[in-house]
Parts: sequence; C-alpha cells; structure tokens
Amino acid sequence: MKTLLYSFLILSGPTLFAQHKRSDPFPEIPSGGIALAQTFDSKVTDPSQYTAHLSKVCYIWGALKAEQPAGVIASKYFPSIRTPDKKLSIAWYQEHHPDWVMYQEDRITPAYGYVYSYGGLTPLDVSNPEVQEFYFNTFILPAVKSGYKMVAMDNVDLGNWPKSAGHFKGKEWVQLYTGKKDDPVFQQNMISWMQYLSAKLRPLGVRVSANIKATTASAEVILKVIDAVDMWVDENGFCHRGENITGAAWKKAFLFLRKVAPVKAYVSINQVKGLVPQAPAAQIEWVLANYLLSRGPQSLLALAGYGKTTVYHYFDYRKEMDVAIGEPVAEPEESSSGAWIRPYTRGLCLVNPSAVNVAAVQLPKGKWKTLQGNVIENEVNMDPASGLVLTR
Repeated sequence: MKTLLYSFLILSGPTLFAQHKRSDPFPEIPSGGIALAQTFDSKVTDPSQYTAHLSKVCYIWGALKAEQPAGVIASKYFPSIRTPDKKLSIAWYQEHHPDWVMYQEDRITPAYGYVYSYGGLTPLDVSNPEVQEFYFNTFILPAVKSGYKMVAMDNVDLGNWPKSAGHFKGKEWVQLYTGKKDDPVFQQNMISWMQYLSAKLRPLGVRVSANIKATTASAEVILKVIDAVDMWVDENGFCHRGENITGAAWKKAFLFLRKVAPVKAYVSINQVKGLVPQAPAAQIEWVLANYLLSRGPQSLLALAGYGKTTVYHYFDYRKEMDVAIGEPVAEPEESSSGAWIRPYTRGLCLVNPSAVNVAAVQLPKGKWKTLQGNVIENEVNMDPASGLVLTR
C-alpha cells in the first residue's frame, strides 16, 4: 500500500463533456447540496418525512400515489418490456394477442427476464406499433389521468437480459433478435420505445424516467437511450450490492456520468452494506462524496440497503446528510495521486477511488470540519476507496 502526494491537475473543462440534448429543468430539484430520491414507497407511513430534514426528497421512483407533499415528484412504475398487469397472464395474451408474446431462441420459453412466486410478467414485443399503442392506452394513460406527472420505466437494459429472440405469427416463427447481448436491433428498438413514450407524454406535461444500466452497451448507444428520456436512473451508483466501486470501473463510470449529469436529470442509487441505518459511516461518506463530486444541477441521490437482496421501499435518513455544503463552484479535478476534489461554496468533497493506494491531500488554507465534527487543516491522508465531505 503506497502513500501518494496530492497536487491538482486541471481537467480540460468542456472538452471532457459530450454535447447532448439538455432536458428541461425540474424546478423541484435544487442545484446544490444533497437532493434525495426515494426508491419505491410501500413501507413509508409518513410522507412528511420527505421534507422534514435539511436534505429533502424531490422524486419518488415507483410511488403508490400521485399525490405527494409539495415539491415531491411522484412517478408511476412500469416494467419496460413486460405487461404491467399480472392479471393479464401469458395465457390471456396467447389467446388474444399471440403474436405479441416474446420467446427465447428455443421458441418455447417466454423471455420473462424475471420469474416471481406467481410466475413472470408476460414479455411483449415493444417494437410492434400495436403493442406500443395498447401499452400506452391500457396502462400508462390511466396513470396520467390519475395525476402522475412522470412514469418510471424499469429495466431499460440494452443487453437483452431476457434473451428475447422472436415471436410467432400464426404458426410462423418471426426472428427479431439473436437472443445474445450486444444486438443492435434490440438496442435500437429499446431506444425507439423510449422515444415513442416521450413523444406521447411530453405534450401531456408528463416526463419519462428510465432505469438504464450503463454497462450493457457501448457508451454511444447508452447515451442515445438516455437522450430519449427526461431522467436517467442509475441503479449501480458508486456503491453496488454493498461494495464500493473502485479503480478502473470507478473511473469509467465517473467519466461517463460527467457527460450526462451537466445536461440531464439523474438519480444515483447506491446499495450500501446491510440496512441503511446501520451501514458503515465510512461507506455513507463515500457515497455522499461521490454524489457531490459528480453531481449536475439536476442530480439526485438514493440510498438502499443490501443483504441477500436490495432493500427498497423504506425511507432512511442518515445524520451525515445534514451537511450544508452549498453550490458547486468548479468542475471536479484529479490530482497526480489519483484523488479527486471539487470545491463548493461552503465546503469541499474529496474521493480517493483507488482500492489500494492512500492519497495524501494538501487542503486549501483554513480550517475544515468533517462530518464527524472534527476540525482538520493543512493535509489529510485518504484511505483507499474513501470519501471526505468537509465544510467551513
């Protein structure tokens, strides 16, 4: 384990970023501090908690009700390529719309993707204009009429995770995809499906958020599907399944995010070890520091616990979130040691993404307060895979 000394290397500013379509702003999301998102809410008994703390919830992914406290955006959940209504079973679709059902390469197994205790949600051919119209009119439009101003499209995964291959038209097999990952036709159909939904919903004053896994296709393709929606929900974040993302994987994720966050609403979901209230303080600070380092003017942070599975639905607030750090005043900068730093009007955030190296960071002049209430100055040694959030 080596100790590396910190010195600034100024990034090339705008040349770091690709030029992408800027989303209309969400007035509910503040451009500074820590803005929160809630991932599902079936276990939340008191929604007033969302706005009772310094850092407030601005958005709910998969809200049970459209009506929420002032300043909180509710989105209705939909599985992107499966029927949202489990009452419409695969037997129903096979009887009424057999050519809409997607199968794997064996032409027998439905391309469910996920199978639950009750079975799987019927996989649909969302490239079919009839399916698109049925999905929109039957499932999405009633949600809009009930008051939702946003839809949450889940599993917009361009890697063809269900291994979809084709469907039947009568007795004839229609091959749509290879059933493999990295299928350009599958990817384009997913992009077109998101574009269709956005085109239908935006005139109604309704926006589209999508859970898009950035590692399932090339960066160019992922950027196209992100551009098609109003908000990117990133379920990987910088802490996934209880483990901090570090090293080369961290840098790839961070640099990609810095192409998107300046121009697009973004939710960073971070799955910490164990339940959120008991998660290690160092890991919570790692998550907060990474969020502040990478955030754009419309970025949100969501915390979830992780044991054997991800623990969503609960509202958990950590005291570390009560940090008044202000607005970012510059872009992130990388040091020769590999540590990163970003100044805010009332503080600093620092991240050491290395899994093996300690970084010695020379702080700007003055006294700095840690989240634990300690005062530091001059220099700080950052452990591997660690973050620091400091205030004046």
